[in-house]
Amino acid sequence: MGRIVGTPEPFRIAIIGAGPAGLSAAHFLMQRGIRATVFEANDRIGGKSFSILNGDNMNEMGTCYTTRSHTMIKGWMKDNGITLKRLGEARFDGEPVVNYVKHGPGAPLPLQVVRFIRKAAKLRKAILTRPDDPEVMREASLSTIEWVHALNIPKIERAMHRIQTTQGYGYVDEATIGQTVQWCDLQYVLSGVLNDLHMPEQGWTTFWQRFASALDVRLGTPVLGLDRSGPKPVIHTREGEQVFDAVISTIPMQLFTAITDATQMEQRVADSIAWKTYTTTLLASNDWFTGHQVIGYSRASKDSSLQGAILGGRAEGESADLGGRLYVTGQFSDSLTPEELREILHADAAHLGFTINNIILQKSWQYFPQYKAEAVATGLFGDLLRVQGHNKTWFSGSTFSHELVSSVVGRSEIVVREMTAALSAQSVTATADA
Repeated sequence: MGRIVGTPEPFRIAIIGAGPAGLSAAHFLMQRGIRATVFEANDRIGGKSFSILNGDNMNEMGTCYTTRSHTMIKGWMKDNGITLKRLGEARFDGEPVVNYVKHGPGAPLPLQVVRFIRKAAKLRKAILTRPDDPEVMREASLSTIEWVHALNIPKIERAMHRIQTTQGYGYVDEATIGQTVQWCDLQYVLSGVLNDLHMPEQGWTTFWQRFASALDVRLGTPVLGLDRSGPKPVIHTREGEQVFDAVISTIPMQLFTAITDATQMEQRVADSIAWKTYTTTLLASNDWFTGHQVIGYSRASKDSSLQGAILGGRAEGESADLGGRLYVTGQFSDSLTPEELREILHADAAHLGFTINNIILQKSWQYFPQYKAEAVATGLFGDLLRVQGHNKTWFSGSTFSHELVSSVVGRSEIVVREMTAALSAQSVTATADA
């Protein structure tokens, strides 16, 4: 165990979940001299990162891109021998993404971007500093499309088809603007519109494996219970129980409340989230798009009633053994069975004018914790702040930030800073009292 400078005793920290949030939290703690214990229920790390190698092709079935906001992660990748390759040309409805966006009505695109960024930053600051202000809660609970329409920035609406819905971050008529502005800043907008996106050549899975090599990660060790009734949290696993000074949970709040006696506020947060389901499919085709790497479709991205429709695709190499050119598609798949998704894939392929030779792999994710509008309107953002630190428990992960790895890592850095400051203050006070 390590020691924070100026404290009388080192701290024992448990982290639940070995996805990007948990691994980055453990890394930030290690930088402060604390070797945390990370508990992971699955037999692999990386959360929604899932890279598979097919011959010479690295196929990403989960996390795929780095954006301009991934500065810290790009540095970590460099330190771990991971090289980045810029994503090839992306098109939307057959034309370059920037052209699709520019064809929207209204003021020139740069003016609409500036208006969006300024208003988004203002709302983001208000949510942080005045989360219980009725006017802030009302504005934050608007759908993204309602808010964009009120600002009269229709080109940004078209941009959102590509950078929000096609990426799996909810439909613009369902996701609240309060949630959207948490991640959609200037750097992300530019990354999406200008296609300034990169992918790790060795795969996200390899990156996280290398990144975690110095960390204490317990794979295949689900947390069966968390007892917070005593002075210190007690983690229960199949191997027994361990006492810690504090816990960082990075798993979905619904899973967290199932393993502990949840507080009223923790349960309220859990009930305020409607997790979306997103399915990626690796398929082979010989007559889908060529000449560019990514395609998106406004038909599926604009209409939330078209559940399961192909949002887009990414070219991922070629394999004669697997049936032709390889592509990864994305579908919102709430309540749809794998068989239904396959039927929709084939029907949508026919609608779009190509043939699927082989469906190689489907991977469904509990993806994008969409905040319920009524919860946002009645104080969810305040609860997300207030829930931190109660019963020696702090929270990170996509529920408290976003699915973007850069957002998750940024939140974990804040959580570690606030948690260690609180523990240090408590430790100094206890020592003085003694």
